Amino acid sequence: MKTKTLLAAGLLMAATAASSFAQTVYSINAVGFVNLVFPSGFSIASNPLEGATNTVSVLFPSVPNGTSVFKFDSATGGYTGSTYLFGSWNNPSLSLVPGEGFFFKNPGATALTNTFVGNVKQGALTTPLSAGFSLVGSQVPQSGLVSTDLGVPIGNAESVFKFDASIQGYTGGSYLFGSWSNPGEPTINVGEGFFVKKNAAANWTRTFSVNQ
Repeated sequence: MKTKTLLAAGLLMAATAASSFAQTVYSINAVGFVNLVFPSGFSIASNPLEGATNTVSVLFPSVPNGTSVFKFDSATGGYTGSTYLFGSWNNPSLSLVPGEGFFFKNPGATALTNTFVGNVKQGALTTPLSAGFSLVGSQVPQSGLVSTDLGVPIGNAESVFKFDASIQGYTGGSYLFGSWSNPGEPTINVGEGFFVKKNAAANWTRTFSVNQ
């Protein structure tokens, strides 16, 4: 398995820039912060740390007018959202907990940086995956291959889709007969959300420790 990219005791590191995000990660022990850079337009992100309050108004206290966040509901195939207008969110209690992916719309012409502060989740972690599409993210601030490193269970004829902010469109990979389709197994970056398409409901489970 590839070396993990994670928040570890006394470790200072800079995560590589992704197509949708650039991240800088700093931490001491299991508490720290993650800077995510949101490009202009739409991108898909995920809250990488467990804060005291994981709501949109707390996680994004100051953003440009017209900024929006949308969560996907696997049961209905629809979205719930919140928009920042004239100094406040119209749905301030919208939750964005680690493991959930969400669309972020930056209405400005330039990228904006948001700082997430909180604890690195540890121990036994479970993220439910519905039959069909689920919009998810890693519960911990770690980058790597979606299945090989992060442990997302992907079976035959199942797929992973990422959103490329530079083209405002999707890229993806499907697992067929023991191998990933071109361009290969997707890499997920720190704080990046993504869609998983499953044939049947399953759980994405893993045991995580910053000391491993």
